[in-house]
Amino acid sequence: MDSINFDTTFGSFLADLRSDLPAPGGGAVSGISGALGAALGQMVASLTRGRKKYEVYSENTRQCMECLADMIPLFMELSAKDASAYSSYMKAASMPKGSETEIHLRAAAMQNAIRNSADIPYKTLIACSDALQAIESLYGKSNQTCVGDLAAGATELSSAARIAWLNVLANLPYFEDHDAAKKLYSDAYDTYQSVITRASALFTAIEHDLAMKL
Repeated sequence: MDSINFDTTFGSFLADLRSDLPAPGGGAVSGISGALGAALGQMVASLTRGRKKYEVYSENTRQCMECLADMIPLFMELSAKDASAYSSYMKAASMPKGSETEIHLRAAAMQNAIRNSADIPYKTLIACSDALQAIESLYGKSNQTCVGDLAAGATELSSAARIAWLNVLANLPYFEDHDAAKKLYSDAYDTYQSVITRASALFTAIEHDLAMKL
């Protein structure tokens, strides 16, 4: 499967996901989890906008809505790109290697495919961090009847980040440029740790808020 057509039904995607096709896989699911998280945050913002009780936060609500609206198609695009990355690698691996020139061309193409396969989940990690920042900004400044949906959104983004981090790790050992691999590891790890720590803190805070109502 070279790409995902997100105009099709979710059931069709699940059918491909559970099949013996090598893609879509975890990376594609990571993007969808990110999109779900962003969509939950946007829902909360939508249910806050225009309500007199939260009028003082109207500018924050607007900014969060715009940010999350942009993040949803970005996550979907990254999901589709991840699904096609495997095909790009297999095409590179199947290139001819009968001469020195062909060997070098094949090796270069494979390295490009590997770098791309690591770069896509890294971009997903960054997107998770950006979307989570918007959700964090809504906490305490949005419709309290759906505060649990903020926690759900943060949880989806945390799941997306965990999967994306593993996909970065899976590709790094195949980098010929070890300095580039070390830098990507450091950058991706810092982003990953930030997302899961912040998402966990927000979840715990909201869990406490809800429990206090008992």
